[in-house]
Amino acid sequence: MRKFIFLATLLAFGLMAIISCSTDSASHSGTAPQSSGEATSSTPGDAEGNADSLPHLRYNPDSVYLIVGVGDVMMGTNYPDTAMRLTADDAATLFAHAKPYISAADVAVCNLEGVLLDSAGTPKEVKNAEALHLFRMPERYAGRLSDAGFDFISIANNHARDFGYEGLQSTMRALEGEGLSCAGVLGACESAVVERRGVKFGFVAIAPNALMVPLKSLSYTLKLVKRLDEECDVVIVSAHAGAEGNDCRHVTRDTETYFGENRGNIYHAAHALIDAGADVIFAHGPHVSRAVELYRNRFIAYSLGNFCTPYGVNILGSGGHAPLAEVKVTNKGEFIDGRIVAFMQYDRTGPKKARSNAVIDDIIALSHDDFPESPLVIASDGKIQKKLNAR
Repeated sequence: MRKFIFLATLLAFGLMAIISCSTDSASHSGTAPQSSGEATSSTPGDAEGNADSLPHLRYNPDSVYLIVGVGDVMMGTNYPDTAMRLTADDAATLFAHAKPYISAADVAVCNLEGVLLDSAGTPKEVKNAEALHLFRMPERYAGRLSDAGFDFISIANNHARDFGYEGLQSTMRALEGEGLSCAGVLGACESAVVERRGVKFGFVAIAPNALMVPLKSLSYTLKLVKRLDEECDVVIVSAHAGAEGNDCRHVTRDTETYFGENRGNIYHAAHALIDAGADVIFAHGPHVSRAVELYRNRFIAYSLGNFCTPYGVNILGSGGHAPLAEVKVTNKGEFIDGRIVAFMQYDRTGPKKARSNAVIDDIIALSHDDFPESPLVIASDGKIQKKLNAR
């Protein structure tokens, strides 16, 4: 009997040892149940190709802030008077399909390509007639932006002075009348601040054009961003920069020119702005999509292309791609995750959900080519996350 008890005891200890080893093995391999604060992948090798498998913090929704950014918006033009190009419903439904995404954000940003002016103004003269496009939208169209859910409007671009200072002043008045915050004009509306859910969001808009907050000579702009960073929790920069067209889709990391005009070095500017305190950068200007990057755990979209340009802008092929960027950040502007929502422009209408994810595929390819060192992973459905162990 004692011999039987002794053998049973040995067997019990053996089973306990096997179970203990199995548990340790599961714990080190990542298959053990995780704490409620973090979700980790059981297949680290997926980190290169499947964003859904990547580890990311499960933040309390109350501590996650959604920022939405889109590219160029030009809702139609009433110039010249003899050939007005406005939609049949007076732009009332231009943003109908995008509004659920825009209005869901804590803060939404766009670039207004042109002025808000009912009539008159001094048309801009340019040296190269081929580059001349003048955009003058009715002042009431400021309400279309407000109705869509936008908060910050960049007016720093090469079309801000299409109708002289009169057009610029009219634009600022029209936006202010709709409760919209604009930025980008030296000495007039250089920056803006709004508060959402207890967090202060600062906004700066820059461009390589006269009277705009400067992109090429950054010393003043960097001081502006630093001051805003001291005042606000999250700082967003809208940047109009880069050469235009389908042949200019890559980030060269060098100064870019277009029709002889210096369009700045957006790569250098973006990194310098983040070093100075910016948290999210949405760029536009090339009229096509470009890569996205994560630098110091801050998000950069190097061009969001055209978003709502039913007239006067080429929307054929990739020019019609209209990506909407959703960026989730902490209350300090640190990147959590994001998404590219694929919209497409069709002739004389506003952006609609794209029938394919071609724009997402383009941004994935461009980001891989231009920023292979970036810790971002973009899934085929547009979800953006950080690679395993990325900081």
